[in-house]
Amino acid sequence: MKFFESKIYQKSVKVSISAIIALAVFVSVMPTGSVKAQTIFSPIIDMFTSKDAEFPVSSGRQAIKTITVVSTAYNSLEGQTDSTPCITANGHDLCKQYEEQGYGNTVAANFLRMGTQVRFPELYGDKIFIVRDRMNKRYGNGRIDIWLPEYSEAKKFGVKRLKMEIF
Repeated sequence: MKFFESKIYQKSVKVSISAIIALAVFVSVMPTGSVKAQTIFSPIIDMFTSKDAEFPVSSGRQAIKTITVVSTAYNSLEGQTDSTPCITANGHDLCKQYEEQGYGNTVAANFLRMGTQVRFPELYGDKIFIVRDRMNKRYGNGRIDIWLPEYSEAKKFGVKRLKMEIF
């Protein structure tokens, strides 16, 4: 019983709690990486990047930041994605959404959290896009990929530098 009252035990408990908190903060801010990346931290990462993290759109909002990004487009083909081309990194079904709603509003970005809402006013006006997917690590940060339903549309889109508003 004296061991639990000792200063060594109390200090080790404080250090352990501090380490757990530091690890939780580190995991919550680190990028999730590739679509299929699995680590021992996946359940913790999923808490912070779930598809439930999407927020409702409020009209008249002001962007918290505007940046210029290199923009490309992709669609649901295995050669452009992985073996599950309709399913995004956070589990959203792009093909089902397009069939039911007739539009897509998904972007892939490695430098933004899942569920982040963005807008490209020069190209799409007030249309809101949601970060639901990731890109290959070789593309790094500062680049986004907009999902389009048809291959020909994505090919025609090419590579553009766009102003992106982040909400």
